[in-house]
Amino acid sequence: MNVSEVIARMTEQANLSLVIFTMGLLMCRIMPVLVLSPFLGGEVIPPEIKMGVGVMLSGVLFPAVSARMGAIPTSAFPYIGLMLKEIFIGVALASIVNVVFEAARVAGNLVDTMSGSNNAQLYVPQLGTQVSIFASLKVQLAVVLFLTLNGHHLVIEALAESFAIVPLDRFPRFSLGEWAFFELFIRSFADLLKISLALAAPAMLAAFLTDMALGAVNRVAPQVQVFFISMAIKPLVGVVIVFLSLGLIMERMQTEFAAMLATLRHAIRLLG
Repeated sequence: MNVSEVIARMTEQANLSLVIFTMGLLMCRIMPVLVLSPFLGGEVIPPEIKMGVGVMLSGVLFPAVSARMGAIPTSAFPYIGLMLKEIFIGVALASIVNVVFEAARVAGNLVDTMSGSNNAQLYVPQLGTQVSIFASLKVQLAVVLFLTLNGHHLVIEALAESFAIVPLDRFPRFSLGEWAFFELFIRSFADLLKISLALAAPAMLAAFLTDMALGAVNRVAPQVQVFFISMAIKPLVGVVIVFLSLGLIMERMQTEFAAMLATLRHAIRLLG
């Protein structure tokens, strides 16, 4: 083996190491979105499949970052710092994506609490926890609607845009300052209550009017056991109103998904 062959093999090994390091950083930003997002199946999807999807997406997005591959450090501490930066960005973006789904869960819990059916619990694999009946319904509705609208494609596009704005070898510059990004991050969580109240408003209003009507009946006829009557009437009223207002709920979800994707892109621009 001559000197040129040795140099060629060393170059190939160096390039392979850079490819592995680059793929590792790519997955540190992509995997939090895959793991934490309910629309990708939650605990229904085995970890092996999620890892495979992460590797596949990393391979698809690799050409977008391959030009800066040589700038990625291979020493331990700088590379660990870049990994922590990528995990931070991935978790931040996943948290913004999850706002509408968490709002749907909270809205369902509000409806069940107002209608008195919150004792019934169902396990929702997308969230990895037990929730009430209407919470399960609204979370599943949000997931199906998001996938039907190709929202997952838009999230992947936003991820690809983030690699152009915040390259793998650089830390976020926060163009408008650190507080602008964290304020947007906090405001997205503050909007969670507003969205959940909007999604639960029809059933909550119906339950409130039912309570008022039963209170009036109790004032007129105190001997009527309105408490036990309400246990049968309020869940029925809640079911009827939710299904009658399902179209309005879906329209509001579409609006909130559009606002969430706009917030996601704005957050990515604030990082650059």
